[in-house]
Amino acid sequence: MTNLTEAPMPDSDDITQSNGRRIMWIILSSLGIVMVAGAIAGYMAEHNAQGGGPLGTAGIVTFSVFAALIAGLGYAIWTNSQKLRASNEPLTKRERLNRNILLGCGIGGGIVGLTVSLNSALTASPDSDAIDLFVSSAIPPIAALFLAFIWGVIMPVISWVWHKSAIDEQEASAYRDGGYYAAYAFLMGAPTWWFLWRGGLVPEPNGVVIFLLFTSIWSAVWYWKKYR
Repeated sequence: MTNLTEAPMPDSDDITQSNGRRIMWIILSSLGIVMVAGAIAGYMAEHNAQGGGPLGTAGIVTFSVFAALIAGLGYAIWTNSQKLRASNEPLTKRERLNRNILLGCGIGGGIVGLTVSLNSALTASPDSDAIDLFVSSAIPPIAALFLAFIWGVIMPVISWVWHKSAIDEQEASAYRDGGYYAAYAFLMGAPTWWFLWRGGLVPEPNGVVIFLLFTSIWSAVWYWKKYR
């Protein structure tokens, strides 16, 4: 006799969506650790620029917060990894490729961000502005060529493989919707910022900030459309 109180088994789509969320949390947590590491490097650079020496109470508290953030993000990575392994849902070849590409891009983006953050911290001066330091400080020519090669050559190849071999119609639709929203935000937002700057009301438009906002909107809409 069927047990009517027994909870229904989750179907394949539910498990796939849950695993997708876990992968995204792993990626976001990894990027968060990179950002915190960059903040630590920046804090130490500022500390050394002001003469160095032992950390005071404020410094100890700051580093305790940094350590707690890294521990929390690391725990999030560990728990989601454990749940991902315990799902027992075999992935198709396409799903496995999609997962590996997303994880690889997350790790690669973290490496790029950490490289830029550490370089910014090492070249900091006492009067450096944190945002300008990150987006426009000089980097060694070899590092510039390496990062440009990754972004201008490797990323297009990965994107082509991802579109052709790793995503299904639902994800392609979510990705297109994200692009639409991001494009409209850019078309409306960038000129608005430019007009306000010309009127002396806001700081000068920053291309890197605009790029990051564009990417964030695209990614947020894609994630919402795919995993909601």
